Amino acid sequence: MPIIKVVIEAKSILSYNFFMQKFLFTAILSLFLAISAEAKIGLNVSLIYKKGIGKGFFLSTEQHSIEQVDEREQVTIQMKNGIKAELSAYFVQSIHEYGPSGFVRVKGEIYNQGGKVVKTLNEPNLDIYLGETKKISHEERNEEEIDLIITPVSL
Repeated sequence: MPIIKVVIEAKSILSYNFFMQKFLFTAILSLFLAISAEAKIGLNVSLIYKKGIGKGFFLSTEQHSIEQVDEREQVTIQMKNGIKAELSAYFVQSIHEYGPSGFVRVKGEIYNQGGKVVKTLNEPNLDIYLGETKKISHEERNEEEIDLIITPVSL
């Protein structure tokens, strides 16, 4: 009988070790996935400058960019003529959704050729759903127009 008792104890020790290995593997995998599952925001941005609008014809200059934005990080899109937009974006959490929100809040400023802030995107808040496009326009002296077109996407 002592041989059978040793075999049963060895079998229970082996099954305990197998269970612990499986548990540790699952715990480490879960931790890795939780860390790497952080969603990134991509901003498809178009900055368009139109000059000579009131004269019946206009000259248009465009700058298109796709920017990856981490939480609260600020990115700058600048044209050769000095017009630029500084933008930041972050997910707005909803209590009704699990995981990353489908709703993004964009903040920033639009600057004219002289470096003066002509439009602020902070008041009121610019909230955009992922995949939706918003256009922000600023017109100066009925001759010049600056358009900012933003489409947030999840990366």
